[in-house]
Amino acid sequence: MSPVRKPSDRGLRTAAVQPAKDVLQAPDKPAAATPGEKWPARISMTASREMKRALDSARLNDGVEVTRRIRAMIALWQEDPQLRTRIDVRAQDEDLR
Repeated sequence: MSPVRKPSDRGLRTAAVQPAKDVLQAPDKPAAATPGEKWPARISMTASREMKRALDSARLNDGVEVTRRIRAMIALWQEDPQLRTRIDVRAQDEDLR
């Protein structure tokens, strides 16, 4: 029986790849914010299958992400007093509880 030899690790060591610390960017283009930086507060929401299907269908049609569409709806609710009243009345509806 021949003695068991450990394989040599000579030549197999590689240097760890370090990310570049000074990435060049165009001076007129700021670095893009990550979603957590731009939108730090999270909201959990449960929807009906029909609501989810409608939002998914709209995304297929126009490419607007569901979260972006919901943020737009909230922005309109904040800005438009008439829309806010309609939404607030609808929110009190038994069907949405």
